[in-house]
Amino acid sequence: MAKDKKTKTAIYHPPKKGMPYMVVTVSPEGVTATAVESKDEARILASKKTLRVLVEDNRENSDVVKQKATPPSP
Repeated sequence: MAKDKKTKTAIYHPPKKGMPYMVVTVSPEGVTATAVESKDEARILASKKTLRVLVEDNRENSDVVKQKATPPSP
C-alpha cells in the first residue's frame, strides 16, 4: 500500500537576534519557505490551511505570449 502524501509545516526560530523566523511547508507539489518577523506571524502562517486553486484560460488562443507593458508616450 502506498502512503498518503501529506503537507507538513515547520517553524524555524532565528539563530541570531534580528533574523527572521522561517515557515517551511513541504507538500507533494513542492517546498515553500517564508520569512516572517515575529513568532506570532509564524504561528498564524503555519496554521493556515492551503487551498488548491484551478485557473482556466478561456481565451481562444492560450499560447499568446504576454508582451511587456510600456508606459504611454507623452
